[in-house]
Amino acid sequence: MRKVTSLDDKLNRKLPEVMERLLDEDRLIGGLIEDYDATGERTVVAATFSGFVTPEFQQRYLEKPWPCLTNWLLMRCLEGETDIFLDRATQAQGNLGRGLDLVMLDYIQTPMDFTSAEGRRIMTVFFPFFLSIHRGYNLNSMFVEAGSVYEQMALSAGFRLYKSLDLERDPPSEPVPPSALKTRGVYYFQREMVADTPPSTPVSAVFTYLPPRFRFTAGEQRMLLRAIDGLTDEEIAGTLDVSRDAVKQTWRSIYDHVIQVMPDLVERGQVGASAEGGRGQEKRRRIVAYVRDNAQELRPHYLRRG
Repeated sequence: MRKVTSLDDKLNRKLPEVMERLLDEDRLIGGLIEDYDATGERTVVAATFSGFVTPEFQQRYLEKPWPCLTNWLLMRCLEGETDIFLDRATQAQGNLGRGLDLVMLDYIQTPMDFTSAEGRRIMTVFFPFFLSIHRGYNLNSMFVEAGSVYEQMALSAGFRLYKSLDLERDPPSEPVPPSALKTRGVYYFQREMVADTPPSTPVSAVFTYLPPRFRFTAGEQRMLLRAIDGLTDEEIAGTLDVSRDAVKQTWRSIYDHVIQVMPDLVERGQVGASAEGGRGQEKRRRIVAYVRDNAQELRPHYLRRG
């Protein structure tokens, strides 16, 4: 983020600490894309982070947008106001109710030239990655404030230009980082825009929402997220700091619940008692494939089982 987004010097120094706290509290969603450089070393080529805000904040901001929103929000978090972003419990209430308002805090890639061959290649990788992070939430709106360098990317992703900002023509009421781009924009999308937006655009695609059928527990969701990434049970146990027996018990709980709710998902075609281990792997494969395609099963939801 520090390569592109202009941040206050104090925030810039404390950024890893702020981000770690927000991620630990499940107040941010996002991730990194890695690739191999010319020397064969793995390196980060793109990153994105977003957070959910209250309907009141969304309304307040859109009534009179101000520049450098990412810096403003993260400065509040540095001062201890991390609740400016919703936690999992409040996200769950939004998923059940009117929907969630999401702020895309930043997107960076190397190179940032979206017209270059390498820039376009990374963008083709980023769009599916964007979908995997943002799908499955009951979104009411999504917005981002950014320098003009982002305009082509924002519009091609499906955002609409909400308002242009010119820091020289209309000086901001609060200080902004000295390196902030002077020409900026607020880009916006809301649920009602889906009908007249091509479904191929990433932003409109994430507004497709179905309520979860299984309502897995938070622990089951954490394990399924790692299974989707291809981790073995041993690796899952290591990342969750639990025993392998605990992982196996969670799988049994998932199997039992899935059979109660959607028996055909795991029982169809399962014959023969001599292949118990094989049947277990097949059940796992089917469940992992299902939740990969139905991200709502992995998102916070109010009154979820357990």
